[in-house]
Amino acid sequence: MKNFLTLNRFSVRLLLGFVILIVLTTLSAGVPAYWLTRSQLERQAWSQVHNAQIATQSLLEAEQERVAGQLVLFVERPTLQQLINTETAAELHLYLQDFQSQSGLDVLLLCTVDHVLLAGDSGISECPPDDHFGFVLLNGRPTILAQQVITDQISNRPLGTAVAGIWLESLFLQRLASATGAQQSILQPDGVRLSSNFANNGTLAVTAVDSPQELVQDEGEVLTVNENVYYTAYMPLANGTGHTTLISEVALQVNDLVATGQQAFYVLAISTVSVAILGSILSIWFVRQVNAPLQKLTSTAEKISEGNLVAAIPLISNPVEIRTLATALHSSQASMLRALQEKSEVGERLNTLVQSLVEGVVTYDAEGIVTFWSKGAHNILGWPPEEATGQHVNTLFTLSENTQANFLDNISRSGQKRQIGVLTHSGKSVVLALTDSQLIPPGSSTVQVALVFRDVTEEEAVRRLRSYFLANISHEFRTPLSTLNASMELLLDEAEEFSLAEIRQLLKPSHLSLLSLQNLIDNLLESSSIEAGQFALRRQKFSIHRTLEDAVVITRPLLERRSQEIQISASPDLAEVEGDPTRLTQASVNLIINASKYSPIGSPIELQISQPEGRLRVGVADQGPGIPPAERNNIFRSFVRLDSGEQEQYGIGLGLFVVKTIVEGHGGQVGVSDRPGGGALFWFEIPLQQKEATG
Repeated sequence: MKNFLTLNRFSVRLLLGFVILIVLTTLSAGVPAYWLTRSQLERQAWSQVHNAQIATQSLLEAEQERVAGQLVLFVERPTLQQLINTETAAELHLYLQDFQSQSGLDVLLLCTVDHVLLAGDSGISECPPDDHFGFVLLNGRPTILAQQVITDQISNRPLGTAVAGIWLESLFLQRLASATGAQQSILQPDGVRLSSNFANNGTLAVTAVDSPQELVQDEGEVLTVNENVYYTAYMPLANGTGHTTLISEVALQVNDLVATGQQAFYVLAISTVSVAILGSILSIWFVRQVNAPLQKLTSTAEKISEGNLVAAIPLISNPVEIRTLATALHSSQASMLRALQEKSEVGERLNTLVQSLVEGVVTYDAEGIVTFWSKGAHNILGWPPEEATGQHVNTLFTLSENTQANFLDNISRSGQKRQIGVLTHSGKSVVLALTDSQLIPPGSSTVQVALVFRDVTEEEAVRRLRSYFLANISHEFRTPLSTLNASMELLLDEAEEFSLAEIRQLLKPSHLSLLSLQNLIDNLLESSSIEAGQFALRRQKFSIHRTLEDAVVITRPLLERRSQEIQISASPDLAEVEGDPTRLTQASVNLIINASKYSPIGSPIELQISQPEGRLRVGVADQGPGIPPAERNNIFRSFVRLDSGEQEQYGIGLGLFVVKTIVEGHGGQVGVSDRPGGGALFWFEIPLQQKEATG
C-alpha cells in the first residue's frame, strides 16, 4: 500500500492530477457562486440595517419633538402659573404627576429661576443646567430631555424652568425595535452599552475608541450576543449644544443569513467532495485502463532487472504509444539475449579453455587476494577453487626453500619466466615455472595480476637426476672397479705369498663389486629397454621357490657384508607361476638390495611369500626409516630416490622403477606399506596364470 501511494509512481501522479483538476474545476464554479450569494445576502442585510438606522433616527427625532411639544403645552397652562405663584407645593406636585401620566413623559420637573427644584420626580435631586437638553445622561440614564422657561403671562417675567424627558431604556427601546425591526441599544461614546432591548447592559459593545466620531464613522460591526449574530450600525445622538453625548446602536439579527451561508458552504463542500469522489472513481478507472499496460511492462522490466532475462513481455495493442514501447522492449530483450548468449558462449569457451589447461591460472588483486583459481592450479597445488578464492596469495604459495620469505617478493614481473619451489596444500614440495602479467578485468578499474604456472617438478627432478646420474655414474662404476683393480693388483703382485684362504678372502670384495656392477648394469639395460619400448617377457611355468632362492643367493654377499640375515616366510604348497623367472628374480633382487641399503647394519630382512586367491604375493620387509605416505606414489618412478636424512644416499633411482615395470608386465601391481614395528614393506602381486602373452 505504501508503495502504491508513493508520488514517484506515474499512476499516482496521474490520479492526483485528475483529482486536483476536478476539485479546482468544482471550486472555480462553486466558490464564486457561493461568494456572490453570500455577498448579496450580506448587502441585503446591511441595507436592512441602514434602513432600520434611518427609521430609528426618524423615530428618535419624532419622539424628541413630541417631548418638546408636551413640554410647551405643560408650560402654557394657566393652572401651572397659578400654582407656581401660590407656591402650593403639594398641589403642584400632584398637578405634575397628573400631567406626566397623561402625556406619557418619564421625567417632569419644575425648577426655579435659580435652578432649585420645586417639584417633580423624587428620584431627581437637582435641576439640570440650561444647556442640558436633547440626548443627554440624566442621573446616569440616557434621556431625551427638553427644557422650557415658564413666563408670567401678565408681567412677562420668568417664573422658572420646566424640564421634561423620556428615558431611553428597555421599554422605549422595545417599542423602537418593534417599529424598526431591529434591536436597539444606547451606548456611551466610549462604547459602553447603557441600555438595550436585549439583556447585555453594562458591557462593551465595541472596542473602546478615542472619540465618538470615530465609532459612528465605522461601516458597522458584527456582534454576537447570547449566541445570536447581529449586524450593527451606530448613529450619534447630540445634546442641545451639538456635542455627541450618546450613540444609538441598531442591531439586525442575521442568524438566518449565517445559517444560509453555512448551508451554502456545506452544500458547496459536500458537492465538491462528492464530485471529487466521483471524479476520483472515474479517474481511478481511467488511470487503471491507461496504467495497466504500463504496469505489465514495468513488472516485466523488474523481472528482467532481477535476472529473469527471458520473462515474457506482454503483447499490447492499445494505446499506440505503449504498444510502441512494448515492441521496443521486446526488441531490446531479444538483442540482449543474443548478446548475452554470444558472450556466454565466448565465456564458456574461454573458461573451458582455461580449465582444460594443464597449467595453473590464478588472478589476484592489488592486495594479493586471489580472485580466480583454475582447475589446473587445483591439480598442481591441491587447493580447491572454493577454498583458494578469497585467500591471500602468500598463503597459497608458501616457499619451500625459505619459510620466512614472501612469495610476492620473490616472483618476477613484466612477463619474465622463473622457476620457484613452493609447498602444496598437503605439504609436498613442487617446482613451478611461472610468469605473470597485469590485466584490468571488464567493468573494473582495478589492476589485477594474472599468474600462469605449471608443475616442472618431474622435469626438474629428471634434469637433476640426469645431472646426478652423469655426475655420479662414474662413482657407481668407480667404486667396484677400484675394488676389483686393487684386488687384482694385489693378487698379481703377491699371489705366491697368500694362502688359499687369504686369496678367497681377498676375492670376496671383488665378487661383491662384480655383483654391484652386474645389478647396476642390469637396471640400466632394463631402463633403457623400457624407455625404448623394447621391454619383453619370456613366459614359462616355474617354481617361485627357485626364483627367490636365486635372488637370495645373488644378494647374500651384500647381506653378509652388512651383517644382515634374510628371514623367509612362505606358505606351504606354493603352486607354479607362469611368467618370466629371470625378470622376477631381478625384481626380487632389487627389492632385497633396496631393503638392505636402507636397513640398519645387523638388522634382519624379511622375505614373505603367499598365494592369496590365485595370485602370488611377494613382500620384502625392512627395519629402516619407512616411506612417508606422501612419497609412496613417487617412489616407483625413475630417478626418484627417498631422502634418507642422515643416511648415505645409494643408487641412481632405477631399481624400484624396474621392479614396477616387471610386475606390471606380468599383469600385477606393486606397492609399499608400513611394517608393523617400524620400517617398510615393499610388495608385489602377480596372477599365477597369465591371460595372454605380452612382448
